[in-house]
This record gives sequence, structure tokens and C-alpha cells, in this order.
Amino acid sequence: MLERPGEIVTREELQRRLWPDGTFVDFEHGLNAAVKRLRAALGDTAGSPRFVETLPRRGYRFIAKLDGGSGPQVRLVVLPFANLSGDAAQDYFSDSLTEELIAQLGVACRGRVGVIARWSSMTFKGASRRARDIAEALQASHLLEGTVRCDGERLRITARLIEAANETRLWSELYDRDLSQGGLTCGRWSLAVQTDVASRVAGALAFELMPSPSATRPSTRV
Repeated sequence: MLERPGEIVTREELQRRLWPDGTFVDFEHGLNAAVKRLRAALGDTAGSPRFVETLPRRGYRFIAKLDGGSGPQVRLVVLPFANLSGDAAQDYFSDSLTEELIAQLGVACRGRVGVIARWSSMTFKGASRRARDIAEALQASHLLEGTVRCDGERLRITARLIEAANETRLWSELYDRDLSQGGLTCGRWSLAVQTDVASRVAGALAFELMPSPSATRPSTRV
């Protein structure tokens, strides 16, 4: 909608952009929920819209006046971290870590890096597609991908930043945690572990994607 302010963006266009071919999803419920969350974030209402106007059975239109800025040139998609633990029951940890990363990156890079919404990136969970193809589908310039592996009381998380245009790895980091220090095992994940690792990754990527002359590279190893 921001690409075409004042113009109608049809529901069909949004479906093609947010849910590419081959994605199976309840489109009506998913789109309505996405617009509802967008309005909540903007403090907007459907009855008296200031930002997003609904055109029944047609689509939506962004009606607020823009300041003329070009917006963030860097657009990042955080792909769902792959669970390598061999236990499907632990998928919720990798999915929650992905969600926490999106939230923290949105804060750390606000206004300078566009972080693509979770419901868009999650459509590529488990997909075997090239970075360039995913980036084109979501109009992203960079991708963050990673893995989660747990063996007994040892947790290892890897994270990699990819530049989509030439599929080059720009940054990577490894995070090791001894869960026994907190009385945990792989069957008892700690929210604090998720938050801590996500915070360190967000800090490192903020440095990589929008460094300032006086910035000092953050310590990321844990």
C-alpha cells in the first residue's frame, strides 16, 4: 500500500504478494487478521480510518499523507530457523526464536531497515528455494537464516545474513549455551535463552546493516 499511496490495492494483489503460489492458507482469515494487526499498530480503526481505508469486497487503500521520504532501502526477511534436533516437538522453540528476532530487529533497526512481517516469512518454513527467489517474492534485499540444535544440555544456534542480489554470506555467528547452568534441558526451554540470543543477533545485524562511524562491533558469542 505504501508503494501506491491513495490507490486501491486489491485483495487479489495482496494474496499474490503475501502468499505466493503453492502456499496453502486460509486467505480470508489471514488477510483480515493481518489488516487488523496493522491497524492496531497504527492506532487506526476501520470505522474512522486515518491510514488504511477498507473498500468492501475490493481491497484497501493507504490514505494518510506521506512525508515524501523514500523509506528504508534495506529490507530484511527473517526466515524460520530450522530445527535440527530431530524432535518435531521442539519446532515451537525455533519458531518462537524467529518471532523474537523479528520483534527485536524491528525495534533495533526502526526507520532504517524494513523488517518483513512474520506471517510473510513463515510461508517459507521448510521451503527449499534459493535466497534470490525468496527475496524476489517478498521484495527483500537481505535474508537472515539459521538453525537450532539441542543435544542433552547443550544448545547451539547458528545465524547467517545473506545478501539476496548475489547470494553472498555477509555475516555469520555461532551461539552455544550450556542449559544445565540454569537447570534446563532440551525438553525445558527457557524464554530468557530465546530473548538473550535474539537480542545479541539483533545487535549484531543492526551494526552490519546500518553501521555508524563511531559504532563498535557488539560481542555476540554466547
